[in-house]
Amino acid sequence: MEQTISVPQVETAAPLCPVCGSDKGAPIGTKSGFQLLFCPGCGIRYVDPMPGVAELAAFYSNYETTPHYIGKTARKLTRARRRIRRYRRLAPGRRFLDLGCSIGTAVEAASRLGFEAFGNDIDPESIRLAREMFPNGRYHAGPVSELPDEWGNFDFVYCAEVIEHLTDPHGYLAAMSARMSPGAILYLTTPDAGHRHVPHKFELWNQVVPPHHLIFFDRPSLTALLTAYGLEVVKVEYCRKPGLKVLARNVGTTAAKDAAKGAAPRVWRDRPNLLSILSSRWGTNGR
Repeated sequence: MEQTISVPQVETAAPLCPVCGSDKGAPIGTKSGFQLLFCPGCGIRYVDPMPGVAELAAFYSNYETTPHYIGKTARKLTRARRRIRRYRRLAPGRRFLDLGCSIGTAVEAASRLGFEAFGNDIDPESIRLAREMFPNGRYHAGPVSELPDEWGNFDFVYCAEVIEHLTDPHGYLAAMSARMSPGAILYLTTPDAGHRHVPHKFELWNQVVPPHHLIFFDRPSLTALLTAYGLEVVKVEYCRKPGLKVLARNVGTTAAKDAAKGAAPRVWRDRPNLLSILSSRWGTNGR
């Protein structure tokens, strides 16, 4: 049976899961004034309340970790080059986009590997530094949905440690998949909430740092979400530490086409019990 993802259909007083829209989230702890919930509908963990748009805009304006990244430029450039080189032959063309590019190390790495490289980040200061430090790339500050039309579509999309920061993963993936060429590849990393080394007291995990991190995926829940946007997971790299490193290919689905048109994808119009679907495939357990 094909796994699908749904979104909220009605207003409710209970916190809604940002992935499947369920209002059945079970409390699993608290951290920094936020409640932590486990969703039995899709298996994610998430914070409540979710910050609003204005709060997040203020939080990420001149993001405090940017100076920290500058001190790690050489190491981050080397790591990005290694990752991109590993999968570059799988890309159907030479157009590269880094979403959440920060100061532009992956954009520079891709450029050195022969790609026409572009970077996007919500923080204008990070983009200013990227243009200054790595002028071979082209950059844009703002949400993914506002990427310049003239940039066209991309063959290799790189998204490292971004999706856990989002309040609206559906909007993000709809905008991203709409800019991926047929057969394009996605390399995505995020903390792995289902990893065996995650503490049983979820709030003790060092990745639980709201409002920095808001949504916590495991392998089944991330796979299901990507599938809804026509992104077929073809490889999950082994990680000793709790991290997901996923390679997916854009195979296209009705859901992705609907999302690109701004319509609600058909796979969202009914709300199946994702937990039973995912459990039957991967044996998902909540913490």
